[in-house]
Amino acid sequence: MRHPEGIHKLALAALIATTLLVLIAGSFWVTRLIAQRNTQATEQAQAANSAILGFPINGDIAPDFNLVDQFGHPESLSSLRGREVVLAFIDSRCTSLCPLTANIMYDAKAQLGTTAASRVTLVAINANPTATSIATVQAWSINHGMLHQWLFLTGTAQQLQAVYHQYGVYVQVDASGNDVHDPAMYIIDAGGHERLLFETLNSNSKPDLTSEESGLVIGMRQWLPQS
Repeated sequence: MRHPEGIHKLALAALIATTLLVLIAGSFWVTRLIAQRNTQATEQAQAANSAILGFPINGDIAPDFNLVDQFGHPESLSSLRGREVVLAFIDSRCTSLCPLTANIMYDAKAQLGTTAASRVTLVAINANPTATSIATVQAWSINHGMLHQWLFLTGTAQQLQAVYHQYGVYVQVDASGNDVHDPAMYIIDAGGHERLLFETLNSNSKPDLTSEESGLVIGMRQWLPQS
């Protein structure tokens, strides 16, 4: 028969061992949870950084198109070779997100300075296949101070749908006439290669707009053609 003191010591040792195991297991899971949260935070920061600085593209030649601008002049992407192109998709009836995109494009180009800005062309593709007239894109350009600041291109619904498909841009007009589309903006270098993809944030806060403009300026400077 074991002495009560020995039994007490064994019980105490077992309690200590169990406590240590619990502490070790707890430390493991706490460490793992912290690591997971750090990883998530890092991924979120990287995603936010990419949203601001643009998502790199593989450098393929951007799909060409033949459309007309807000003055009725025929325009093609290939005719702009030798210049950097900032290409956005703009709903010709939009009064919310699209004006933000136009402002970001205009302000970013202005920040380049006169010489550099002269080597950049801003281009908008009409992202509303139900409002395709030249008068519509011209009126939108006038209303948002962009008439002589960019090329706002349009065409038939079939022509526009083909461009959406080529660039992988989602565009859908519902039964009520509401247009939903990807707020995509591409930087295309002077050789016609796709380089960066940006997406306009659905926010008109000054810090967000400033960050987006700064990111676009960095991207534009990176791919400016040599003078």
